[in-house]
Amino acid sequence: MNVGDVPMSLSVAARQVSLLRLLLLAVALGVLTQGLPDNADTVDIRRYLGWLVLLVAASAAILATTVRWVRARWQLALQLVFDLIWTGLLVYFSGGVASPAVVMLFAVILTGTLALPGAAPFVMPALASLALAGSGMLYLAGYHPLGAEAIENNPVLSNVNALLSVVGVQIAALFLVDILGQLLARRWHEQRLFTGELLDQLGEGVLAVDRHGIIAYANAEAMRLLDLPPGGAQGRKASELLAHPTLKPVAELLEDDDLPALRRFDDANGRQLVLRLTALSDRRGRPLGRTLLVADETRLRVLEEGAQRSAHLAALGEMAAGIAHEVRNPLTSLRGCAQELADLNMRDGNRDGADLAKIMIDEADRLARIVEDFLSLSRMRTPRREDIRVEQVLSDLRELYQRREDLRPGALVFVVDPDTPSAFVDADQFRQALINLINNSIEALRGSAGSSITVTARAAPSGNPLGSAAIEITVADNGPGIPAELLNRIFTPFFSTKSRGTGLGLSLVQRIVRDHEGLVRIDSAPGKGTAVVLLLPAHSQTRTFVRALGGR
Repeated sequence: MNVGDVPMSLSVAARQVSLLRLLLLAVALGVLTQGLPDNADTVDIRRYLGWLVLLVAASAAILATTVRWVRARWQLALQLVFDLIWTGLLVYFSGGVASPAVVMLFAVILTGTLALPGAAPFVMPALASLALAGSGMLYLAGYHPLGAEAIENNPVLSNVNALLSVVGVQIAALFLVDILGQLLARRWHEQRLFTGELLDQLGEGVLAVDRHGIIAYANAEAMRLLDLPPGGAQGRKASELLAHPTLKPVAELLEDDDLPALRRFDDANGRQLVLRLTALSDRRGRPLGRTLLVADETRLRVLEEGAQRSAHLAALGEMAAGIAHEVRNPLTSLRGCAQELADLNMRDGNRDGADLAKIMIDEADRLARIVEDFLSLSRMRTPRREDIRVEQVLSDLRELYQRREDLRPGALVFVVDPDTPSAFVDADQFRQALINLINNSIEALRGSAGSSITVTARAAPSGNPLGSAAIEITVADNGPGIPAELLNRIFTPFFSTKSRGTGLGLSLVQRIVRDHEGLVRIDSAPGKGTAVVLLLPAHSQTRTFVRALGGR
């Protein structure tokens, strides 16, 4: 049962029914002392009613201590039927349809409608109507506890037409109260649903605790972030619900007397949570309890770190791009000169000189490729995103790498989960990022026996750092791994752990993922291989609708 699915939790409703029962007992005492004629005929009736009130009072005390164990609607329904039975007996022994205790039946029906809305409508007024009609019939047949004098002195009980009219009006009123109660319960339910949906969509967890440490409200986000067990938190003690060792910081914060309070901690799932505790008061400033706000700052921190890294690399990239422009022209001239020297040495028969010139040409070409790669990185176009079937992209890559001679059969495996959604990406850039990652793994495994590379695609979990529907692509190998001290530099342009290459492959991957509003993560350790995880936005109906209206 999710919070907000019913107007009130069953334990709270049971508590309110118990409070009503105490009020009914007070009315019963009033009827016992003031509602009966003071004569010899009512002595036995008072005795019987006294025992009835004592029995109900004892039952009420027992039921009041067991409200926390009310977990099913039928348990609460039985309590309401019990209240109908004893109030019906009170009505019969205190004057039938003319008894002042009839009002107690209306109170039971209204409370039942509010506590259990929509549960067998009209059943409660039907049962109460049977009690009134039965009582009226017994009085008409002469089976009543009151003496003849009391009947004759009562204008309702002494007149058949008047008695039937009163019974009819009372029964109609019972059903009218039930209908009005259902309307009130529906409006109340809709209001709570609206409030619950509003709080559920805040993006933060909300947990309200009363002065006794009982959880009065918990929205869906609070249940998810705190990993609370299913079945609802409302009406349960916070200390019991937060007893798990991983939730100890939350339980300790709720006991903090210095308000407002703030605390940060990492939960068992690696999420970085921020807890804010404030006092909850009514309009007059009287304390009602406490409110705990739970926020997941995991994605925010990742984005902040990525933004800082991107700003640093952007500044470095602008400077290096300017240098690359200046280097390319002289490099072209140097290569031309080296080519001329090679031709001259070949004509003169100077083989050594020609070989040296050839080395200069090859190195100039390598520098030119580095400059071109870097300029491509700095000039990368804005992604033209569309919905792409990930399975098709990986199938194309499988065919591409089947022709690689430096890969043994079965070394590269592609695994696509059937539930993987479409990706909302630029097809060419997405393909390029995967090729760079696969090539990096191939280079890392070069010369090693039993090499293995696995590319997997699946739907990202609902609690992923992007905070929305996403796909998760993982490129994992069983290579030598990367030392921890080098992981922070792995996306830096021109940095590489290999003797070959330009060191721009991962920088390009990061740039592509960042431009797609995604995230990239590397898990690696020496001797345990490397896994690069990409989180990219998935196709969604909402995004399709926005694009149909002319949005991005």
